[in-house]
Amino acid sequence: MTDCAGTRERITAWLSGELGPDDRRVLEDHLSACASCAADAGRLRQALDLLTAGDVPDPGPVYWSSFGRRLRVRIDAARRRVRLLRWTATIAAAAVIVAGLSLQRPRHGIAPSPRAPTIEEAEARLRDALRAAAEGDEPIPIETILDEIAPADSLEGTGLAGDPTPEDERRLSDDLLDSQG
Repeated sequence: MTDCAGTRERITAWLSGELGPDDRRVLEDHLSACASCAADAGRLRQALDLLTAGDVPDPGPVYWSSFGRRLRVRIDAARRRVRLLRWTATIAAAAVIVAGLSLQRPRHGIAPSPRAPTIEEAEARLRDALRAAAEGDEPIPIETILDEIAPADSLEGTGLAGDPTPEDERRLSDDLLDSQG
């Protein structure tokens, strides 16, 4: 192991006593012959000695003059992170609750809305209603006939329901009576 790169990789193992006797002898021979590697080993020994001594050098007045400001910035950043995490957790919990409630089936019985009659069913009901109206003594209002044929609830949301104008009612009843007569 006479190359400098290999020696530099093993200096920390040598300083910590992790090399075997043969490897240690080869490394020490290289350090005695190579000033560059010996200088690197010396710098690493000093750095390790500082770490093991436990004495932390005073960073100086420049460090301490800005210490309070840096500390406040870090505390404020930590508080913002905590607030953000709380809001995120609250929103996530609300989303889970809303999703759960939207998937839950209602427990009370809601009657399904009646379906709109087919054209054939509506025509049959209309014929029966017109026949009953023709046989009766009193005229039946068109709204009553239409409600019997197709209740307004079954047409909700289809865009088919609406309040007819008096003109539309008259024309519709004329057309219905003409088709029967």
